[in-house]
Amino acid sequence: MEQIPPPRRQIRLFPDYSRDYPLWENSTPTWDAGYATTPETYGLSHELGQDLAGWQAFFEEHADPFDGWDSDANLQQWLRDGEWLARRLEEEVQDFADVKREFGVWHDTRS
Repeated sequence: MEQIPPPRRQIRLFPDYSRDYPLWENSTPTWDAGYATTPETYGLSHELGQDLAGWQAFFEEHADPFDGWDSDANLQQWLRDGEWLARRLEEEVQDFADVKREFGVWHDTRS
């Protein structure tokens, strides 16, 4: 079957553990994106790819899957950086994709 991309692709910006990049895309009946994607999938600049990898690494270093964030300051910095990265990602893919911010679910902090 021929791979036909949807008119507007949806890139999900979402961190998850054991990933290099926080990029995902749901496949459609005519387009198999492979779900977990990389900067190369979208032709992103090298700089943005490095920054996305750094943001992902910061998440894994400071956000425990069971206990939450190690500090509110780290969470707030990570959220600000995520918004900045989302805007940069939107600029680079604006011709063919929309960016869906899905990183706000990581708001829990340690008590």
